[in-house]
Amino acid sequence: ALFGRTDVSDKDLPHRSKLTEMIFKEYIKEHDELKEEFKNALGRISFTADVWSDQNLLAYLALTSHFCTKDD
Repeated sequence: ALFGRTDVSDKDLPHRSKLTEMIFKEYIKEHDELKEEFKNALGRISFTADVWSDQNLLAYLALTSHFCTKDD
């Protein structure tokens, strides 16, 4: 039994390297789609950034973009 379930075995779960590969492929796909959206922006693209840390001093960075596009 894995995780308290009898219908799940270790071979049913992807290895960490496979998960890393899957996440990176999804990132590339989303990144390429975003670049295409930026190409269709009607004007300027505004970027906003925010940086902060939690109580354990772990750093976080948030990036936001704002732009308008015209749908076909």
